[in-house]
Amino acid sequence: MRVETTLLDVASDDSVSKGIHEVLDKTGGRLDVVVNNAGYYALGPLEETTPDELRAQLETNVIGVHRVTRAVLPAMRAQGSGRIIVLGSISGRVAVPMVGPYHASKWALEGMIEAWRLELIPFGIHVSLIEPGPYDTSLYANEKLAVATAAAGEGGAYGPLMAAYRRQSARLKRERDFGPLLDVIERAATVANPKLRWMVGPTSFSGGRLRAFVPDRLYEWIMRLGFPIRRLPPPSSDGS
Repeated sequence: MRVETTLLDVASDDSVSKGIHEVLDKTGGRLDVVVNNAGYYALGPLEETTPDELRAQLETNVIGVHRVTRAVLPAMRAQGSGRIIVLGSISGRVAVPMVGPYHASKWALEGMIEAWRLELIPFGIHVSLIEPGPYDTSLYANEKLAVATAAAGEGGAYGPLMAAYRRQSARLKRERDFGPLLDVIERAATVANPKLRWMVGPTSFSGGRLRAFVPDRLYEWIMRLGFPIRRLPPPSSDGS
């Protein structure tokens, strides 16, 4: 089986337009399935995340999905069918400290994709959101730490929280068997009536199902067990 690919930058209107046109030229204008998988992992306390850093996270993880999907919809509407599959994350269902930028992008996808699913039903286009737990990919190895956080290091105001996050992350089980994830993507692309959300992988059940039934105060208490989340005394008048 021969697979052809085209270069495409989801953060560029011109690149997306050029890439989609290249594909449609080779398929005679037909496009049955699009899988949105581009994304990266921005890390750091929200206070130390600049607007530009947050904007870049959303540009790739959210607006990139919007940009690519918009580009393919005219062809799918013309043929009266199609599948839009988006790789979200269980991080769009739960939140932990130090991952606010990434959570913001994945929570945004939840709302955008659900709305898009409803809008595209009349055109015979199915939209699905895959919500994987943590997998052993280059996502974490290529994380982007907020510049201010990197500069402050352990001595910064959020040093203890960041250290706790690193410890929790190191203990986190990351699945190496991608078979179930690929099976879910295939099912979303081929079953007659694909559902909106597909959870798969580690913590997908606890994050996707149980969190909905856990009161916010209880969830906050659970987070306090793993992170040094406590009230700090105000700084003294001499700034010490």
